[in-house]
Amino acid sequence: MRNLGTIYKYEMKKLTGKKLLWVTAFLCVAAIVINVFAGLIGTYYVDGKPIESNYEAFRKDQAYRKNLSGRYIAQELLQETVDGYSHVPTNVARYSLTEEYETYARPYSEIFNLIRSWTGMDLASLQNWEPNEAALYEARAQRLENNWQSIPLTDTEKEFWRNKESQIDTPLIYYYHEGYENILNCFLTVGVLMLLFVAICLSNLFADEHIRRTDQLVLSSIGGKAPVYWAKILAGVTVSVAAATIMTLMTMSLNLGYYGAEGFEMPFQSCFSTYSYPITIGQACLIAYGILIVASILAAVFVMVISELFRSGIVTLAISAGLIILGNVIMIPTQYRVIAQIWDWSPMAYLSTWNVFDPRTLTLFGQCFTSWQVVPAIYILLSVVLAVVGKYIYQRYQVSGR
Repeated sequence: MRNLGTIYKYEMKKLTGKKLLWVTAFLCVAAIVINVFAGLIGTYYVDGKPIESNYEAFRKDQAYRKNLSGRYIAQELLQETVDGYSHVPTNVARYSLTEEYETYARPYSEIFNLIRSWTGMDLASLQNWEPNEAALYEARAQRLENNWQSIPLTDTEKEFWRNKESQIDTPLIYYYHEGYENILNCFLTVGVLMLLFVAICLSNLFADEHIRRTDQLVLSSIGGKAPVYWAKILAGVTVSVAAATIMTLMTMSLNLGYYGAEGFEMPFQSCFSTYSYPITIGQACLIAYGILIVASILAAVFVMVISELFRSGIVTLAISAGLIILGNVIMIPTQYRVIAQIWDWSPMAYLSTWNVFDPRTLTLFGQCFTSWQVVPAIYILLSVVLAVVGKYIYQRYQVSGR
C-alpha cells in the first residue's frame, strides 16, 4: 500500500480533469440557485388579473413575520389573531383579496397557519373560536397521538415520544425563521442533485479501465491491485463528499444571506408540528445536511462497485438513476411497518425532511433511537461492507479475466 498516495493523486487528477464533472457541477449549482429563489419569481394572478408579484408578497409577509418574532404562541397572540381574522368577510369567493384581510388579518397569517396545522380549523371555525392556549396545545398533543396510531408506533415508541414531548418548553416562542425553513424546503432537491452528481461523475470510474483496456497499465504499480482499488474508492468518495459539502454550504449561505439568519433557536415544532424531539429549526438543518454528506459516501461507494461489477458506465448510470427515480416515486404504506421503514430509510428515498424526522425509531435493547441517530452509522457500515465486496469483485476479475 506504499504507493497508495501517488495513485490516489493520479485518480483525483483523472476525475477532476473530466469536462463531464464540471458541466454537471455547473448544472447542479444553477439548479440550487433557481430552487432557492424560485418562490420570488412570477406574479400572483386571480381571474387573469395580476394582484401582486411574488417578490412583493414575500417582502410584505416577511415584515409581518419579523414583527411577530420573539413572541410566545400563547393567549395574547392567539386573541390578537382571532381579532384580526374576525374582520374578514366570509361571504366572498376569496377572502384573501379583501381589504379587511390585508389590513387586519394578514399580519397574523403565520399564526393562523400554525393554528390550522395543529387543529384543522378553517376561517369560519377560527372566527367562532374562543382563543384558549391550553386547548390549542391539547389539540396538538391529540394530533400527535393520532399520527402515532396511524403509523403505527409500538407502545415503547409512543412512550419515548411522550417523554420527548414533555421536554419541550411551552408555550412555544415564534421567531422569524425564513432562511432556515427554506433550507429545509431545499433539502429534497439538493439530495436528488447530490445523488445524480455522484451517479453521473463516478459511473465510469472503474468501467473506463476495462473498456479502454488500460487497467494493465494501472496494475503495473509496485503494490499491485489493492492500492489501485483503494485509491479509486478514496478518490470517488473525496469527490462525492466535496460535492455534497459544497452544495450544503451553497444552499445555506444563499438562504441565510438573502432571507436572513435569524431564528436558529426557534423550536422545530413550530414549523414541523408532528415531531416531538426537542431541537431547534437550526439544529434540524444541521442534522439534515450532515446526513446528506454521510449519504454521499454510501452513494459513491455503491456507484463505483456497480461500475466494477457490470464494467459499463451506461449500465451503472441507468441503475443509479432508476433507483433515484424509484426512491422519489414509490411510497410504501406505513401500515407495512418493517418494509416501509427499510424503504424510507434507504439512501434513494431517505433524503427528505419527513424521513429524516420520522417518528418511527429503531428499538435496540429497549431503547429507541431516531432515524437521524442510527441511519448515518448504518450508511457508514454499509459503505465499508460494499467497499470490501467491491475489492473482491475487482481482484477476482483481474485473475479470471486476463
